[in-house]
Amino acid sequence: MTLTETRPETEAPETEAPETEAVAAGGDSGLLPQPPPAGWTPPTGLAGILSTGDHRVIGRLYVVFSLLLCGLALTLGILLGIEQADIDGGFGVFGDANELFQVFGLYRTTLILCGLVPLFLGLATVIVPRQLGASSVAFPRAAAAAFWTWLVGAVTHIVATFAYGGLGSLGAGAARVQSVELTVLSLGVIGIGLLAGAGVVFTTVVTQRPAGMDLLQVPAFSWSMLVATGVWLFSLPVLLANLVISWVDMRGTGAEGFGTGDAPFQQVAWAFDAPQVYAWTIPALGIVAEVFTAAHRSRPRMFEPMAVIVGVFGFLSFGAWAQSFFDSPDPRATDAHVVTDEVLFTAFGLGIALVVLAYGGWLAYNAVASGQRPRISPQFALVTSAVVLLTAAVVAGVLRVAEPALGVLREADGDIWRGFFDAMDDLGGSSLVTGMMNFAVLAGLLAAVGGLYHWGPRMLDRPLNAPLGFLSVVPLAGGAILVGLTDVLSGFFDQPAEPYGVGNPPYGPRSFDRIDALGFVEFLNVIGLIGYIAVLGGLVLVVLNLVRSLAGPEVGVAADRGVEV
Repeated sequence: MTLTETRPETEAPETEAPETEAVAAGGDSGLLPQPPPAGWTPPTGLAGILSTGDHRVIGRLYVVFSLLLCGLALTLGILLGIEQADIDGGFGVFGDANELFQVFGLYRTTLILCGLVPLFLGLATVIVPRQLGASSVAFPRAAAAAFWTWLVGAVTHIVATFAYGGLGSLGAGAARVQSVELTVLSLGVIGIGLLAGAGVVFTTVVTQRPAGMDLLQVPAFSWSMLVATGVWLFSLPVLLANLVISWVDMRGTGAEGFGTGDAPFQQVAWAFDAPQVYAWTIPALGIVAEVFTAAHRSRPRMFEPMAVIVGVFGFLSFGAWAQSFFDSPDPRATDAHVVTDEVLFTAFGLGIALVVLAYGGWLAYNAVASGQRPRISPQFALVTSAVVLLTAAVVAGVLRVAEPALGVLREADGDIWRGFFDAMDDLGGSSLVTGMMNFAVLAGLLAAVGGLYHWGPRMLDRPLNAPLGFLSVVPLAGGAILVGLTDVLSGFFDQPAEPYGVGNPPYGPRSFDRIDALGFVEFLNVIGLIGYIAVLGGLVLVVLNLVRSLAGPEVGVAADRGVEV
């Protein structure tokens, strides 16, 4: 079987539950695709891939390429980890600070915008229409155009960065101007592709529902994709606007500071920081809900409260307003504006932690109400690990805002709370921020892979291999914990979030002496490096499992269990 081969969706049993109940439970009842005209033979091979409008093929393409690009991002993380394992000397992986800066930015853009987000879109392109009983997505050709736009942008972005480009440079002559311009332009192309893909999924959920089904009756994953794409439709245009500002300033005769130096990266850095980093993980909540309840062999109970929780999570994760690039030049001025010190930023950080706590309570309630032990499967292990990672991410976010949130205690009695606040000072600029991002994004990645195992029979017309799936769980989950935890712990020892500004060449001016317990921080970085290698190894197992499934013959599947029969 290949990417372009699909099996007609005619496997529904003769007797089915009523349409609304079946769809609410994640079933596939509904409209069947119309047969092709007599005598028409669909193209195969490369021609079939390039010309396809089949939502299942498009979804598979999204999944395959996004997993490969996630692997590239993790490889970049390994390179960064090798360099940070010896902060004061360096291992010579990068020739200078600008090369480190290029890879630092490319790791973030590739992991999130070229990996996680399109992976969710790929799952949604296949699964959402089936959950709604629709024959396809709302705009199949637009879905195909969105995929190819995203892929061209992603490949161009990576090539431009490696061609001495990147999102800016740390000094005059440190990067090729044309390559930097192409990097910025290609990131905009990525944004346009993702924007179009999000619009297709959003429209599908809104318009392709069967008669009698309101939005609060759609399955959990479809609801989470509705919330996610709604947030993305508001966030991505702001990201594009930032890139346009940088592009115009680069091309203009007199630079105003928006396109010079590292300004292009700093303008889009909000997309990789709280609260926006949580927005990219919203679909994980829907996947977890579906896999978790399926493992307990029950339907979701108290669905409406869960839908509200996901909606509030989406609202609090919108972060286009939290752009530190536009902070006041002098943060010590009496009228200075520093977005991370604002009450709204603190409220969002604390509020999203409460929402995740409420979501965990909903999962616990469903586990108890089912009255059954969960059926252990690779997808259940992955989504459980994803919940742990997401919880760790919001805890790190709370630690980040703890100092401004509890500042009243310092005002009340600075002597009593001095030690506590000394530990909390400057966490906003430390590697804790990177740890928070890694926790959140890797939680989304594990949930997406869990969804891939859960819906493998529906996406690939055969399941993924369960033993190989179990084998991938340990490196994926364990490595993700190591990657995030070591960055969070290093933040308490003042390791900065931007490593290219630390230490000897290639890092720049000598300033590593401000890192407390340098040897211990380097030890933590080595552990984090092992975590990156483990996650990459687990992802390789997932890709091998996927290739094995696509290359093998079709077999009978039990769609609800996701195991071979």
